[in-house]
Amino acid sequence: MSAPAGASPAPPAAYTLQHLRYRPALRALNAAAGLLLRLAPRLGRLERADMLAAARADVGALDLGGDTFVEAMDHILAALRAAPLTALARVVARQTLQKAISNRLRLAAWRAAHPEVDAVPLRAPVFILGFPRTGTTLLQNLLALDPGQRALRFWELQTPAPGHPDPRRDYRQRLRVGEASLAAAYFVAPEMAQIHAVTATSFEECWPLFFNTFHVLNYDLQSGLAAYGDWLLDQDLRPAYAEYRRALQTLCHAPRGTGGLGPPTERLILKCPEHLWFLDALLDVFPDARIVWTHRDPVDSVASYCSLISLNHRMLYGQVDPVAVGAHIAQRFESGVQRAMSVVDRRLRPDQIFHVDFRALRSEPLPVLRQLKGWLGQPHDAAAEARAVAWLAAERSDKPGQHLYGAEMFGLEPEALRARFAGYIDRFQIPVGGAGSSAARLALGG
Repeated sequence: MSAPAGASPAPPAAYTLQHLRYRPALRALNAAAGLLLRLAPRLGRLERADMLAAARADVGALDLGGDTFVEAMDHILAALRAAPLTALARVVARQTLQKAISNRLRLAAWRAAHPEVDAVPLRAPVFILGFPRTGTTLLQNLLALDPGQRALRFWELQTPAPGHPDPRRDYRQRLRVGEASLAAAYFVAPEMAQIHAVTATSFEECWPLFFNTFHVLNYDLQSGLAAYGDWLLDQDLRPAYAEYRRALQTLCHAPRGTGGLGPPTERLILKCPEHLWFLDALLDVFPDARIVWTHRDPVDSVASYCSLISLNHRMLYGQVDPVAVGAHIAQRFESGVQRAMSVVDRRLRPDQIFHVDFRALRSEPLPVLRQLKGWLGQPHDAAAEARAVAWLAAERSDKPGQHLYGAEMFGLEPEALRARFAGYIDRFQIPVGGAGSSAARLALGG
């Protein structure tokens, strides 16, 4: 990742993303971080041995649950050291990576104390995948409304292993960690409220569990660490998926009678776009998985996602190069869909995968939900319908139409981009252009 060579043109006035550089408050915070690093350089030191020692001292444990993460961590650290991070970003990166190490330590400690975790069944889990910004959040929330379904909340994804023997105190502690993390994120990127609103108790993508394995494509997708992403895409991710499975078993095993969450349930409802790139590994570790693939005009999903991740680029580098972001994401999405289609052809039975069109989901969510639940064998009665209607009627800061963006801001020409995805569009008969096309305002949102 390189910093922009020069000033980027201002975004159109209608767009949600208006600031391509740090706001005054963040410039001041970054200056303070620079001073802090001069006084205490270790706070921004991105070296494996130093971070492992600090995490072990903080957690009070030594077992890291194996060493399969080491090579991946070294690639992430090398990419971060080569990137033009701001002083603020170096502090944040150090804290984020050290938290992942701490999570590894706590997960290993919980499994050592509770060997029965490995026997926790994960029966036919549902994996909602598809490009980011294709309705996966909507679908996960609707499916998870029913009793007997288990989606993962932001707070537990941030700290997947219990840290206190009292379940209620543990819940409060982990909830506070999630709330503090979100408060910092919204301060740095207030636009998140319109693009993808998150609360400590909302259901979210499960990629943070891969964060603890250090095999996580989000470091490439959201941060532009292309050298790390190139390396990761050539790796066998089955060991990382095995760790991910154990983390899911821990979350289903640990005491959960707090915060109104209820006991462990039989079916997991998971969503994560990253699974597109690694579907082979997922199926090796979860052979009975049920796959739900959401589809949307690639122009819209690429442009919407570029707008979202520009917030992270701005935080890391102090400024955004929209054209570089657009080129990188278009290339990665193209590789992701090609990899996923290959796996579908080679090893997925027709009854193991369900396809959802974004426009149908947005315009008529209830019929889509009923059809999907019928495929899953999940009952849908009058009470389930009422729950779905109530959820859909709830006010959200990121409701459709709140996120405004355009492909041209990221150097993307819609027809040229669609030509790159022609095989994907034709295969799944994806509607393109029209009301959902990426222009100044999206009637369908997302």
